[in-house]
Amino acid sequence: MIRFFDITRQNKLLEKELNKAIWEVINKGNYILGEKVGEFEREFAKYLGGKFAVGVASGTDALSLSLLAIGVTRGDEVILPANAYPTVFAVAAIGAVPRLVDIDPITFNINPDKIPQALTKKTKAIIPVHLYGQPANMRKILEIGKKYQVPIIEDCCQAHGSSIKYYVSGITYKKEKKGKIPNTKYEIRNTEEKKVGSIGDVGCFSFYPTKNLGCFGDGGMVVTNNEEIYKKVKLLRMYGEERRYNSILLGRNSRLDELQAAILLVKLKYLDKWNEKRRKMAELYSSQLAGPAACVSQGDASSRPFMSGSPFGEASLGSPSLASPAIICPFETLYVKHVNHLFVIRTNKRDELKKYLEEKGIQTAIHYPVPIHMVPSMKFLDYKKGDFPESEKACEEILSLPMYPELKDKEVKRVVDEIGLFYSK
Repeated sequence: MIRFFDITRQNKLLEKELNKAIWEVINKGNYILGEKVGEFEREFAKYLGGKFAVGVASGTDALSLSLLAIGVTRGDEVILPANAYPTVFAVAAIGAVPRLVDIDPITFNINPDKIPQALTKKTKAIIPVHLYGQPANMRKILEIGKKYQVPIIEDCCQAHGSSIKYYVSGITYKKEKKGKIPNTKYEIRNTEEKKVGSIGDVGCFSFYPTKNLGCFGDGGMVVTNNEEIYKKVKLLRMYGEERRYNSILLGRNSRLDELQAAILLVKLKYLDKWNEKRRKMAELYSSQLAGPAACVSQGDASSRPFMSGSPFGEASLGSPSLASPAIICPFETLYVKHVNHLFVIRTNKRDELKKYLEEKGIQTAIHYPVPIHMVPSMKFLDYKKGDFPESEKACEEILSLPMYPELKDKEVKRVVDEIGLFYSK
């Protein structure tokens, strides 16, 4: 059996360090908001290049508390992508109204060109979701936020350690043949990488066990450079208490456990190494799938027409065509560093392939099978089928293959071989 995700392999590698950290907390006897939480908050903020961080109970709570901290109240509207299934519940939980925007079919992230159409006088926040570990087009999103004076909250729950080449003072490019992107050469000068979570007004993270940086339960973090937001989130996570039993605003109980913070401190120093392993695993998948499964990249210009775009903007290539290739592999845009939380392929035989792989002892998953506007509990949003065609199409075709740092090359090879056999039949 090749499991979709197997945390036990990582646990065995870190067994001594984890045991030491866990027993240190147990022996001290302070399990709520102790020194390990404070230490992890400081280290995580430093890792991202942010000023402040607040540990909370989950990634969903991180989003909800961030929205409350910037002043979002019941009835206010929050813009987010139509395929961000977990994110929408953080918005609805505080009584705010989710306003959906369709996705870019190449990256699966929110299409920034469609955001202005969703803006109203009630819009109080925009949440770009860095889905699957690939950053959204923050350059365009920040421009929109600045123009319309709307705060940006980054959902980084699947993107720990991913970054964007954000500051650019010079771009030069040339085309050997007009209109032919395969021969396009870009020279990018004077760039500075910024990690997601430190780019918008607030960054929100989840430490669910399957994440690139995961603990042994639920956990989350709010990161910001705004001291006022930081102080408000700290109040909100603990009943709104300025000091014990002196609540100055209506808060809740949403705290990162001391034990989980100790575990995350052990793991944080390995995050970049694990992310590089994920990137190499993704390269291995893509290169090997190119043969037996006729896989092409979503951004492979030799198979799809180049219409518009730049090295720092998501090209408008239209919906991926599955007429020729058997599957479409993930595409990393030029201006980002993808950390491959998930390796998501597209195929118009998704359900058949998933069933076949399961029969061969290979676990897969779908992230996510239903767009938000077609989820039963979201009927109150009054959207209908066809309102977000790219999101709907993607949800019918996406399939997540096994992906985690401890996955072995031979296991990737077996997954690829089985996919090849499926299409050869």
